[in-house]
Amino acid sequence: MINVILISDIKIYCEGLSQVLSNTRSIKVIGSVSNIDAAITLITNSPPDVVVQDMTMTGSCDLVQQISCTNPDIKIIALSVPYNENNIFSCAEAGVTGYVPREASLGDLTAAVIGAVKGECYCPPKIAAFLFSKIQYLARRARENYPPDSNRQHDVHLIDLTRREKQILSLMADGLSNKQISKALVIEVSTVKNHVHNILVKLEVQSRVQAANLFQNRNQLDSSGPFGLLKSQEVYS
Repeated sequence: MINVILISDIKIYCEGLSQVLSNTRSIKVIGSVSNIDAAITLITNSPPDVVVQDMTMTGSCDLVQQISCTNPDIKIIALSVPYNENNIFSCAEAGVTGYVPREASLGDLTAAVIGAVKGECYCPPKIAAFLFSKIQYLARRARENYPPDSNRQHDVHLIDLTRREKQILSLMADGLSNKQISKALVIEVSTVKNHVHNILVKLEVQSRVQAANLFQNRNQLDSSGPFGLLKSQEVYS
């Protein structure tokens, strides 16, 4: 029997899923809670095999990380995960076992729970694509064996940026805010935020100021290098 705990701050949602999962012979829902404190108490007192965590709940990612650290044997299913790279990667880093997106069926959720205890990771193709792209990026970086010269390393990081990321980095270096960049490139502010996050990750910096300084310093050193200066018409095209 697979012991399951459901965590969601939407009570009717939590109760409905509890009833559905309880109708599966191999699954037993031993509790459903709607807040983090209650979840921690329940998991501490009655450790389940699987936790189904509603990722739309405030503080859900932190809770997943805490469960993974204190109870590494517990499998965690991330429920209602949006198709967003930041959310997907955050879930993976926190320690989820499987992803069940918002449009998934109840059968998908049941399959994810059963598969989790078998060591399987339920992962829709689109989410798997995001994860594989991240793995490939990290693997490519790991294979590169450049000498510890800071300028050359910066060149490598800059080359990894996509054309759109280079455009946004150029505008960041000009001092534009996310809202101003979205207007300049005619894209959503949320899209700009995602690109900025990816830029910081790829350049291995902690802030947009550091990223902008890296861009400016590199172009001052060698405007004809592999990254090169972006002309204004390229940025705004």
